[in-house]
Amino acid sequence: MIEIRIKYANNYLEDGRVLFKHKRYNSAISRLYYASYQAMWSACGDPEGGRIWKHLAIIKPFVRGHWFNPTHPKQSPGILEHFRLPLRQLYTYRVKADYNLVEINETASLLYSS
Repeated sequence: MIEIRIKYANNYLEDGRVLFKHKRYNSAISRLYYASYQAMWSACGDPEGGRIWKHLAIIKPFVRGHWFNPTHPKQSPGILEHFRLPLRQLYTYRVKADYNLVEINETASLLYSS
């Protein structure tokens, strides 16, 4: 399943870049968010109990980085802590674009399309 999630993450990333190029920023931000979500899921693996990852809940285990280095001290900042805020912001932009129908501008999209 990891390979499938990585495949979809790459597909969504490419879709996001194409949509960005065509100035469809709301759609681009949505695809870019789902690219990151699938990539995080492939890194962290499935949650316990056969459930699906909640969107904001997956960020914490991802940035902690125990999937990458299981011996990393639990009381230390996450290995990928520098990604926490950008991932939360990307999620917020996606919600604004998809549910609140807020126009996402080029600048916001550009942060995540490169």
